[in-house]
Formats: sequence, C-alpha cells, structure tokens
Amino acid sequence: MSIDKVLDYIRKGKSFLITSHMNLEGDALGSEIAMSYMLRKMRKKCFICNSTAIPRIYNFFPSLNIVQSAREKLKNFDTAIVLDCSDLDRTGKVKDFVTRARVVINVDHHMDNKNFGDANWVNPRASSAGEMVYELFRKAKIGLNKDIATCLYSAILTDTGSFRYRNTTAATHIITGHLLKYGIRPEYVFKKIYESHKLSRMKLLSLALAGLVARKGVAWISVSNDMLKKTGANFEDVEGFIEVAASIDGVKVAVLFQEIEKNKIKVGFRSRGNINVSNIAASFGGGGHFAASGCILKESLRNAEKKVLNKIRSYLEN
Repeated sequence: MSIDKVLDYIRKGKSFLITSHMNLEGDALGSEIAMSYMLRKMRKKCFICNSTAIPRIYNFFPSLNIVQSAREKLKNFDTAIVLDCSDLDRTGKVKDFVTRARVVINVDHHMDNKNFGDANWVNPRASSAGEMVYELFRKAKIGLNKDIATCLYSAILTDTGSFRYRNTTAATHIITGHLLKYGIRPEYVFKKIYESHKLSRMKLLSLALAGLVARKGVAWISVSNDMLKKTGANFEDVEGFIEVAASIDGVKVAVLFQEIEKNKIKVGFRSRGNINVSNIAASFGGGGHFAASGCILKESLRNAEKKVLNKIRSYLEN
C-alpha cells in the first residue's frame, strides 16, 4: 500500500493513538513524537501510548509530556498509528487498545512486517521509521521545525548505527542534510544518546566483557540478572553492548544474550558482510533487519546460548 493511502486515512481520522514496539529506542520514540507534531499541525487530536518506559538517554526529546504508559487511562480515539513495529504483538499491552481502533495504520521498514493494519505502508529500503515519517511530512506539505527535525534526526541516527549500517543510503544522507538546516546540533544529540552513561553501566560492561567469547567468526556477550544486581545497573544500560562484540576484527555474527527474567532471554544479533541474521532470528520466532535482529527465548541463559550458537554455526557452515 502506498504513502498516499496512509495520508488519506490520516486526513479522514479525527483522534489518534500513536504507538510502537516494546523496549523503545531512538527510531521508535523519535518517529512517534514527530508523528504527533504532524497530526497536531493537521489539527488532529492525538496522544502517544507505549507499553514500556522511555529510556533515560532520550530525555532530551521535546514534547515527552504527550507520551503516556499503557497503565494510564486512554482517551477516545478512532485511528491507531503503529510505527516501527513488524508485529502487533510487539506493542505489548497497547495491543488491546490498538485493536479497538476503527482504523489501524501500519508504517514500518522491517522486511518481516506482518501487514496487520487496515493501511500498511512497509518500505524495507528505508533506513528507519523516522525516514518514512519524514516522507509523510514532505508528501503532506507540512513544514518542519527544530523539534521535529531533532526527533527525526535522532531516529535515523540510532537506526543506522550513526550512519554505519548497510541501511544507510544516499537518500538517508540527503534527508539528514535537510534536517540539519533546522539548527540541530549533531554533537549535542550524539553526546546525549551515546556519551551520557552512568557509572553502573560501565561497571556492568566491565563484567560483561570479562565473559566475552569470540570464536570462528562468532562473538557473544551474556548479561544475567545477577550481574545487574551486582552493579546496580538496569536493562536500559545494556544498550550498545552488542556493538562492542561486533567490532572485533574477523567477527561475522555478534550476539547479546540478556536475561530479562528467569527462563526468559532476549537475544540480539548483529552481522557483518552478507549474513542475514533476520533469518536466524526468525527460526526462533523473532525477526528484524538483515544485519540487526532479535528474538525472545523461554529458556535458561545457558540453554539459550547453546541453542542460538548451534544455529549460527549451522547457518555459517551452510
């Protein structure tokens, strides 16, 4: 379905719920807030609701007061916009509210999107949901401002790995070049997202690196709940650990195992070269991008490590 159909549904709607996947990151949150600006400029009523809290590193984003949690009483709405989410189940508790909407609009760039909306605009060639929201502004001929540009720039920055991933295209740089004209300070955004860590995070990273293993093109790091307790860190502090493993020379696939709770392990994948880790994640019921994907396993940490690493080795051998 085209961008035109999405805009048609937006123009017809009067009140909107905006949401994204659990465990928010820069693309999801930046796209949500930018979309809320667009709707308000179109004189629509809207609010943002997510199942999980906003990570501390994004506290510099504008208009965070519009973001609600799924525990709060929701207002009436006729249209739901789901951004950067390949599967409606990934919205968590908000799914129950989304399904009440008269119209569900699905805007996403994941290749494994399940097209769950009444309007589905899925573009795997886009670097990020932020890039797609930018195109909505352009198509609707709605002007940007510094706040909107900051959200969209942050969305693109984080989902391209600071423009290092293969999803970075010429169009991506053209768009970010335009966003910079609105007075964004790249060094400020970068510092807030990547250089504002707590001491507890660094202690956790030290523990995790002590257990880092790299073997035959595969590197992996594991983070247990005991490690979190020992360092006083939290789930948010694990962000970026996998990039350390992926940076090792000769590594083709990097994996991060994170114990969310007993017998529930979050697994993240990163790849280099032509290895499609979304296929590996999909074999465990997950998904994502060609070079960055993830899944959840209901296993002990050690069993999850064994299953995933065996699958990766088999994939590389074939």
